[in-house]
Amino acid sequence: MEERIDIYGWKSKDEIELFERGDSYRIVEHRKSKEDNEIYENEHIIPKQNVKILWDIIRKNCEYRREYRYRYLVRKLIELGLMDISEVIPSFKEIDSFMRSQDKLILDKWVDFVTNISIETFNGGKFRRQVYFPRLYFPLKILEAKGLIIYFGRGGFQKIVEDKRGDML
Repeated sequence: MEERIDIYGWKSKDEIELFERGDSYRIVEHRKSKEDNEIYENEHIIPKQNVKILWDIIRKNCEYRREYRYRYLVRKLIELGLMDISEVIPSFKEIDSFMRSQDKLILDKWVDFVTNISIETFNGGKFRRQVYFPRLYFPLKILEAKGLIIYFGRGGFQKIVEDKRGDML
């Protein structure tokens, strides 16, 4: 059985419905086509694990009421090895494994490089749909619906709870 959670769209451009069930969230977007003004639906299944990972990063690394941009979260996900570009570029896995086995200086430069690639992906790149939305955008919207953050759009957010416990989801 799923539970409906209300999320409100912004600027009347879209409406998002959120349902919670088992180990996932089901998100239904209602969008208006620019060409013919028809309303259509997109459905996305977001694993609760994606939301939990993002919340753990935010609650452990972000200050209460301070504003952050998505670039901060992207870097944290990559540093922690939680955003795997090889999911969308399979040949990347081998070189990433090699680079992560190098000394700290090389590893830091590698993380900078991968972060820059990922940020370009999030800014409308080729893999935006496979990486950005399920790993960052929809989990941020879910955390907002749960009352844990305020989402400002374009990946900006602010943590609005001080609780450090991980069991809030």
